[in-house]
Amino acid sequence: MKHQVTKAPKVALCHKCVGTGFYRQILTDGTFSAERCPQCEGSGRVMVSAVIEYDIRPYRAEK
Repeated sequence: MKHQVTKAPKVALCHKCVGTGFYRQILTDGTFSAERCPQCEGSGRVMVSAVIEYDIRPYRAEK
């Protein structure tokens, strides 16, 4: 039996920039480069939604 669950969109903290809106990269000379986060576009927040499909079957032990 297949079962599908839909999770409604919600606001979440951006994991790429940890909510700061800036993505830091270490350059070869040891300094940092702070650029606007490409995932949240600088807001620090993202919209998250999901569709999950389960396939539930009875367990049949092999004899």
